[in-house]
Amino acid sequence: MAGDIRRFETREEATSVAAEVVLAGLKTALEEKGRASFCVSGGSTPGPLFDLLAATEFGWERVTVGLVDERWVSPEDTSSNERLVRSRLLTKHAGAAGFIPMRTLHELPEEAVAERNAAYAPHCAPLDVILLGMGNDGHTASWFPGAGGLANALNPVGIETVAAIDARGCPVAGINTQRMTLTGPAVASAQVALMLLFGNDKLDVYEQAKSADPMDMPVRYAIDKLGPRLTVIWAP
Repeated sequence: MAGDIRRFETREEATSVAAEVVLAGLKTALEEKGRASFCVSGGSTPGPLFDLLAATEFGWERVTVGLVDERWVSPEDTSSNERLVRSRLLTKHAGAAGFIPMRTLHELPEEAVAERNAAYAPHCAPLDVILLGMGNDGHTASWFPGAGGLANALNPVGIETVAAIDARGCPVAGINTQRMTLTGPAVASAQVALMLLFGNDKLDVYEQAKSADPMDMPVRYAIDKLGPRLTVIWAP
């Protein structure tokens, strides 16, 4: 049933199954189209999954990796999702994959929306596999409750694939309030979606989000739009 959670006793087991879900989705895309797109989230949760994928022999040279969202910081900054992906996923076997950055040299993310939309749109029509996370405020991607640009990110007018977010006043966003994110339609296009959650707090938030208003807990948008294409994996 859509929205149900696959629960595992250990994070290692959950990560192993998550890798199987990702690789199966990419394999289907390669068989059908000869190419595959894979957009990933940052944070502390996916690191071990990235390590496992990187060490797996696969047709990575035919996979294009992108980001679900990005903080508007240098790629060398410790909070950069690009830095995480380059150091943990795009290594070993998976080093053969292509990569599309979100961060540009523009001062603000809104100045780069048109350029990054042009880069991302061909890979999100549809997106083959997406890895999502979720914060304790019910956000996914950079869809923070109360953020500037949230309504447009979920239901964009004009540019469809990426949007700028101003997360000033959103506690979970921390000091990096200028963001770029995939839009609601881009996330919802994914043929295979995986959400990896660790800890009892995340379990409680997810259950609340399933009946929340998407503007209050935006992960609800992804849950509803992805439906049975979303696999949620959880471990304590």
